[in-house]
Amino acid sequence: MSRFFSTTGLLALFLQFLLLSAVARAQGINPQIYNSTANGYKYYGCYNETTDIAGTSGARALDGGVNEVKPGAMTVEMCQSFCKTGGGNGKFYKYAGLEYARECWCADEILGYSAKFDDALCNLPCEGNSSEVCGGNLKLTVYIAGASRVVGYGVAALAVAVSVGLNLL
Repeated sequence: MSRFFSTTGLLALFLQFLLLSAVARAQGINPQIYNSTANGYKYYGCYNETTDIAGTSGARALDGGVNEVKPGAMTVEMCQSFCKTGGGNGKFYKYAGLEYARECWCADEILGYSAKFDDALCNLPCEGNSSEVCGGNLKLTVYIAGASRVVGYGVAALAVAVSVGLNLL
């Protein structure tokens, strides 16, 4: 996917956002933050997208990784699983972010221009599960690796350090 969007493309995306927001309000949908840590990720916050910030050359908040768009199907679990496997390349990305109800972005760092915003600004229901939040208009619902996977590495690293330390005595 190109790092730059045409004016027409951005307008179409914005109109989709407005339509989806209106439908969600009309149906009384109140999506919630996904709090399960089953995929090894935990909720990190609502962050702004950086493509429209001067000086970023169109770079994304979660740049340098992989992404996928699943119209009508995206869920938090789907995005986390995608980032956990690097979209099939076997790489485990540190961050999983959802935007515009259908986009999943994976990266190992958040661009410095991106800032944490109030959770209420990430308010679009996921197109694949309307009870979950999948970002917002130029806002990402971000999850960070660390629920089970990082803890496991920490324990393993501690065991190796103790073992090496004892062998040195």
